[in-house]
Amino acid sequence: MSEDTPQDNQEGLSIEEANALVEEHRGWAESIARSVARGWNLDWQNDGLDGAAMEALIFCSRRFNPERGIPFRGYARRRIHEASTEAARVSKGWTRSGSDTQFERLAKEVSIELFELFPELRSGAIPMSLDQEEGDKAMRASIRQLLIGATLVTTRQGLASASLDDIVDTKRMVTFLAHLEVIHQIIIWRMYWHGDSMRAIASEWEMDELNVIREHKALVDHLQRAIEKNSSFEPLKVRPALRPLSIEMKQRKQAGPFTELYAQGQKT
Repeated sequence: MSEDTPQDNQEGLSIEEANALVEEHRGWAESIARSVARGWNLDWQNDGLDGAAMEALIFCSRRFNPERGIPFRGYARRRIHEASTEAARVSKGWTRSGSDTQFERLAKEVSIELFELFPELRSGAIPMSLDQEEGDKAMRASIRQLLIGATLVTTRQGLASASLDDIVDTKRMVTFLAHLEVIHQIIIWRMYWHGDSMRAIASEWEMDELNVIREHKALVDHLQRAIEKNSSFEPLKVRPALRPLSIEMKQRKQAGPFTELYAQGQKT
């Protein structure tokens, strides 16, 4: 890691602001290291994943530019995952294949994040469908959740990249998300951009977790149809359980995070 000099972050934060980011997100970075360690059956501290995560966190804080409109966690998450995973490989005595492409490495990171979003995958099960469906229909609904989840994770990764081409490639998905109801934007943003669980979201909103799970499933189905049609669509209606909170957000004139991100992109 290079020494902290003012030149390290000329287009982003000051060194003091970058250091504050590290302090604020240290626990979050450690949680990523612990998650990767569980997947590799390692000890996140004894096997060096904690140091790798912290180094990546510091690296990202020095190069983060808030003017791009991407939240710090969205910018840093993949890099911390990669550093922790590389530390796990070293601890296991694995060597990275020379044929590993950037695409393959990103695919591995998507897989790790899907394990966090859908814990059922760790036991070999797929995310359950809450409908009264059985057999192939229920299986298709569950797989749809995984496909949309992967799409949203890769969208965030594309936005966090420094490449303008990546931003152009993900613009269509962001456009879809920007036209959702504010409460729906927040659910997607918090789950796939900040890594919050549906349980955490429900707890903060003081409601049953099943309400958020069902809302998320409806969102997945809605986004799947929108992607397939490749055209504009009407925003999904908010289910009754979340409607009072949605109305309250509108009364406060709260802007959706993807609406703000889309507006930011239009200015650049």
